[in-house]
Amino acid sequence: MHDSLRSLLLAAGRIVLPASALLAPLALIQPAHAVTATTTFQVTATVLKACLMTTPATLAFGNYDPAAATALSGTTTFSVTCTFGTPYSLGLNAGTSAGATVTTRAMTSPTAAAGNNKLSYGLFKESTHTTNWDNSTSATGYTGTGLPQTQTVYGQIPTAQYTAAAATDYADTITLTLTY
Repeated sequence: MHDSLRSLLLAAGRIVLPASALLAPLALIQPAHAVTATTTFQVTATVLKACLMTTPATLAFGNYDPAAATALSGTTTFSVTCTFGTPYSLGLNAGTSAGATVTTRAMTSPTAAAGNNKLSYGLFKESTHTTNWDNSTSATGYTGTGLPQTQTVYGQIPTAQYTAAAATDYADTITLTLTY
């Protein structure tokens, strides 16, 4: 800068520097660099075996005619939802009729004449009525998918029960057991 200009600026009480003099200190300032550190951690959970089922509707056979040429059939359905891969079983007990078993189930009527108050029926795993649905409690037979699985109970009343059942209403109560 010229001496006369510098004298003039100093006399005015201000110092004016050239732009290059102002930018020079900025060139010495380095940009800040962030320092980072990383690590990892585990996220865990244990999925437990779990199942739930819906309640089947009444298996209503309707009107039974002992003189009919074919057996009377009916069905009811329910669903089971188990965690993926969980084995489970479904058992149906003998019902509430005295002396009934899972292979010889019977509906009873409190209003029927003594000795003629049982109507035999069966519960099966398929529509051909060949595999009796027993009261199995071993956790085998089915495997959970995580989605609802519909199960059907197939019922059948054999023909020609003239002497076993008086003409009236009959009922039984079955307990469905899910084991997993």
